[in-house]
Amino acid sequence: MRWMPLLGRKIVHQPYYIMKQVLLLALLMTALSCTSQNPKHKVALEGRAFKIENYTGGKLDGIETMTFKNGMVENDECVKWGFAPGAYTSDDDGNFKFTLLSEQEGKMEWEGQVAGTAVSGKMVWTKAGQDDIHYTFKGEEIKN
Repeated sequence: MRWMPLLGRKIVHQPYYIMKQVLLLALLMTALSCTSQNPKHKVALEGRAFKIENYTGGKLDGIETMTFKNGMVENDECVKWGFAPGAYTSDDDGNFKFTLLSEQEGKMEWEGQVAGTAVSGKMVWTKAGQDDIHYTFKGEEIKN
């Protein structure tokens, strides 16, 4: 048997001591990895409003306000064109979808994502008698 001094104590069997230390370190790392992770933060859209810029063909086409309220979403510029507020769906990661309908102007299908105070996504405007118009949008949350 080998004797090895360690901080004023003697360890009788070195391989046993090393195995014990490795096991202790592995248990400690496992415990830390389970407790040090931040829980995932759910992204809520209800009650939030965003000032967005719409682009088509790479050019700015307009600026509007997108408001999520009472399970519905409304875009102030779309309302001017006869589009009614529409119900939205969203997930915990901030991804959302909704459709706005107008009897005269067709439909707009929106999908996007909120990350912090930023919003971005795409929209397709479909109307009988015209080609679909594809938009991208981006913007920031409006703080009240």
